[in-house]
Formats: sequence, structure tokens, C-alpha cells
Amino acid sequence: MEELLFGNCSLADVDASGSLRFVQDGLIHIQNGRIAFAGPRGERGDLPRRLELLDLGSRLVTPGLVDCHTHLIYAGDRLGDFLAERDPLALDQHRFQSGGILATVAATNSAPRESLVTLARRRLDQMADHGVTSVEIKSGYGLSLEGERRLLAIARELSGYRDIEVVTSFLGAHTVPAAFADAPSDYIAFLVEEVMPILAGEGLIDMVDCFIDPEGFSPAVIVPYLMRAKELGLPLRAHVDQFGAVGGGELATRFGARSIDHLEHLSQAAIVAARSAGTVAVLLPFASLHKRFPTNPPVTELRAQGVVMAVATDLNPGTSPTSSLLLAAYLAVTLYGLRPVEAFAGVTRHGAQALGLSDRGSLEHGSRADLVAWEVAHPYELVTSVFDQRPQRLGPSCCGAR
Repeated sequence: MEELLFGNCSLADVDASGSLRFVQDGLIHIQNGRIAFAGPRGERGDLPRRLELLDLGSRLVTPGLVDCHTHLIYAGDRLGDFLAERDPLALDQHRFQSGGILATVAATNSAPRESLVTLARRRLDQMADHGVTSVEIKSGYGLSLEGERRLLAIARELSGYRDIEVVTSFLGAHTVPAAFADAPSDYIAFLVEEVMPILAGEGLIDMVDCFIDPEGFSPAVIVPYLMRAKELGLPLRAHVDQFGAVGGGELATRFGARSIDHLEHLSQAAIVAARSAGTVAVLLPFASLHKRFPTNPPVTELRAQGVVMAVATDLNPGTSPTSSLLLAAYLAVTLYGLRPVEAFAGVTRHGAQALGLSDRGSLEHGSRADLVAWEVAHPYELVTSVFDQRPQRLGPSCCGAR
């Protein structure tokens, strides 16, 4: 049996009720990669005497961070889109091309596989260096059977790199490719009839995602896609109501979506439905900041209805070019008005909940020992500052564990 014992540390996580648990004189006992005990030192009377007590130097130990919404595998950039909105003169002078999601699709599809892997690993390096231990990666920059397959296969292969576990989401319904420009329903039919069953059969899909929005797909068009996901037994999530209100939240929750994401124009009816369905609201504040949205997600209403809120980076080249989950949490506090405990939960317990991962995100007995140790005195420092935090990883790769 592999065992580790850590002391001289404080501990912090969020319990199932959403309350902060903060222990200042803590002890952590890990057995076979799982938490056997994490709590006050004085409560562990049967301390395993055969184990060396590893001194953490008064660091704060938390669950590993969970980034539950990323578009991490892509090539190229969207500098042209950025300049088109903010500095058209520079766009013209330097001949940058703008083109939205389809520009990234073209760049990604033309990039060698090795290049995509290298770029993705660099982004995962940044995440691992800043405490992320689980990450969701979407497809959606292929928009064909082979293109989507390649992205999902790369995501599968990346799982375990830097001891980060990857969860995959099929996002074929990200936008309409040029070949189907005038026929979005035909594109959805192609995904439903050909792409989804094949990729699901190959074991590449953990969840199915889509974009229900004025800039994406209408509810009427997307319904067969949602139905197909349910038929295949794949959990649903959805980008909804980001650029305008089209009823995406109501539709996604009706299909039992595990999460609804973005939410700048989410309706009250969708909020109530999310509470009833147990759907997690995923907040992506960097995208709001980058796009300079005048409207924020209805955090006060979500809180009042008891809807669980997670926070993620939305890492992508067009609207959220950042891999910093703690920056996203900071922005959720400062831009959206999340309470620090909500932001901390949003990148730990509730981020895991958005991915259906009940075995992590907390320091509870039996949880995975995906732990990180920070040089801060209080967990709220992690989500209320923009200091560069580089924690020590505990658990799978620490001191020979697992």
C-alpha cells in the first residue's frame, strides 16, 4: 500500500453546502492515491507511526483546480479579430486577417498533428504550473468527421500529461462550416447521422456540447443534436445565451444538461429550470472582459435560486486567450460579484461537478489526492489577487505516490 503523511500545513476546501472549511493545523493522510484523512491534526488519534511526517512548511493545501471549460487544442491566433474591433488602422497596415471561429478551424485543420500536440502541451504546462489537475477539452475546430476525430484523439492522448486528467467534449455544433453555410439544419443532420455515432463508438467522447445562441445555432435547429446525444447516452452541456437571448438555457436544461455556460442573457425561467435539473452554471468572465460585454450573467438570481456556479477559463484564441484559472476566478469576483467562497468552490468542487467528477474537488475522505500546496495564508488570497501563484503538487507524482 502506497501511503503519504503530510503535516505543518493548513487545509481548505468547500463542503457540499457551499461553506468554506478552513483548518489551520492540518494533517493529510493519503493511501493509494486517495484521501484517507484530511483535517485537524488533533483529530487523527491513530497516526500511522511507520510513516515519515512530510513537512509542508506552513503551506495551504487545497484540492487541485478543475478547469471545466476550454477549447485548448487549436492553431493560429485571432489577432485580426481583436484589431478589427479596437484598432482597424493597425489591422490594415499589418494585413492581419479576421475571420472568427472559421479562421481558427482553417488554421487548426491545416496544422500538422505534431504542432497541435506541442501547442496543447505548452498550454497544459501553464495550467499545471498554476495548480490545475483536471481539465475539460472541447473539439469544435475541426467541423468534419476527420477534423473532430483528430482533436478528440489528441485530447485523449494528452490525459496524464503533467498528471492532468482530461475530459473530452464533442463540440461539433460550434458553428456552421462553409460547406453548409446556407443549410445549418443539414450540417446538424450530418453530425447526428454520421459523426456523433462514429466518434462515440470509438470512445472519444465523454460529453456533448453545442452553441445555442444568436451567433450559433437556434433552438429549433439544435434539437436533433441534443436528442442524438441522449440516445447515445452522452451527458450534455451547452454554451447558451452569450450574445443574446434565444432560449438556449431553457432548452438545454429541458434535456438535463450537466452545465450551461456563458449565460450573459440567461432568462429567469432558465435559472429556475437549472435549479430543478441540477444543472451547473459555468461562468466565463474573461470572455466577457475580452468582448467588453455590457451585460454580466445573472449571478444574484442564480445565487437566490441555489444554482451551483463554476468558473472556467474558456481558453480559446478568439475571446479568451488565457490559461489562468485563478485569473478567471479573480474576474468572477471583481466583475461578476461572486463571493470569494463561491469563486473558490467554482474552480474546485463545482468545477468538478460541472464535469460529473464526484471524486475530486474536495478534501473529503475517499476523494482523489489531486492536491496542491500554496504559499498563501488563506484560500481567499487565491481568488482575490492576481499574484503569480505556483503551488507544489501533492498526490499522484509527489514523493512517489501512486
